[in-house]
Amino acid sequence: MRLSLVFDTCQSVARRLPSALVISLITSLPAGAALAQSRGDVAGRYAVLRAEDKDTGCMLTLQAGGKAQLAPACRDNGIVIFDPVSWSLDRGRLVLKARKGHNTKFDRDPRGFWRRDAKEGKPLALRPM
Repeated sequence: MRLSLVFDTCQSVARRLPSALVISLITSLPAGAALAQSRGDVAGRYAVLRAEDKDTGCMLTLQAGGKAQLAPACRDNGIVIFDPVSWSLDRGRLVLKARKGHNTKFDRDPRGFWRRDAKEGKPLALRPM
């Protein structure tokens, strides 16, 4: 549904702009930009997954105000050490900030999972619960 809204918006803009500019605007959008538009779309509970979408048993809550909270039962050492404390959206990408200040970025896939940028290390994904 959101993709059709984006398409309809692009069509109405295209009528007023040169076609080269419209193509440039569309190709410059990040892959997940059309799927996540606001904090309200992203806030909620997520299962944390590793390679091949293997469930870690960890749950992450992203609150509408930008706070991130890892469930105390999480036993995945890497995730516990990262310890996400906040989150934001940057050009359609989810950015998780660790307690120590560093961050990692995720892109939304067509299934609604958030997948960590492959350039940032081992596979990690967030599946909405």
